[in-house]
Amino acid sequence: MLSATQQQIVSLGLVGLGVYFTVQLTRGLLGYRSYLLVRPTAIATWPAPRRALTRWLVALGAFGGVLALLNAWLGRPAHHVYGLAVMSAYFVGMVPLATHIRLGLYRDGIWADAGFIRWEDIARVAFLETPEVVLLLLPRRSGRTYSLPVPSGEYGAVRKLLAEKSRTGDLHLDPAILGL
Repeated sequence: MLSATQQQIVSLGLVGLGVYFTVQLTRGLLGYRSYLLVRPTAIATWPAPRRALTRWLVALGAFGGVLALLNAWLGRPAHHVYGLAVMSAYFVGMVPLATHIRLGLYRDGIWADAGFIRWEDIARVAFLETPEVVLLLLPRRSGRTYSLPVPSGEYGAVRKLLAEKSRTGDLHLDPAILGL
């Protein structure tokens, strides 16, 4: 049996787990809803690369669901059950749902790894041409850089569409630093 201090630590951890995954699940569902609104405006899209860990994450979610049921059956506090259940819902629900989002260019912006960025919010673009082609997008406001893996068959079309968006005034890139 755990001491009172250890039980408090476990309870606090499970409350934190519940809060964290509630926020992530909410963000994920709102993001997917945004994708459903943007999807009809697709210009050039492709499926997101398949992650090798997807099956493992879903299995982790299923295991979390079993633990939530076990905790409920054992009469553990509600926040124990909730923390495990919401983690399970995230991995079993959101991870597979996110694989249905098609990355690429849309009428109003680009859907990349970190979500949707509108054309007017893009300050700089660069292609990283390693064995895989990746379009890097730097937002005007500080924040994380968006990256968009581009299939080699779509590379030319993406470059052409970016040039067209720049010509039509949808994409206003900041001037290069030091003339580069």
